[in-house]
Amino acid sequence: MKMISRFRIKDTFIITDRGLVLAGTIEEGVVYFGDYIEFDAFGKKRKRRIKGVSSMRKADDETMNMGLLIECENESEMLELRRWRPENELGILTKH
Repeated sequence: MKMISRFRIKDTFIITDRGLVLAGTIEEGVVYFGDYIEFDAFGKKRKRRIKGVSSMRKADDETMNMGLLIECENESEMLELRRWRPENELGILTKH
């Protein structure tokens, strides 16, 4: 397992009929559909596959804001992570 990117998680939200999104900023590297993100939430280390990536950059800012749609284990985990307040949790992205 090799780190390919670092992602600072700032918030979570649900897209109806799609799933949970981790919102934040890329600190290093590049993110691709199919990569995995590892992060700690509620004292539990999690590794989830990324099933969608979207990005937005403000015209007056160099920061790349991103949303990573992740694969949750089940509906219960998705709702649990929606209640999570990440406070700039660092996510490590890997290929597998």
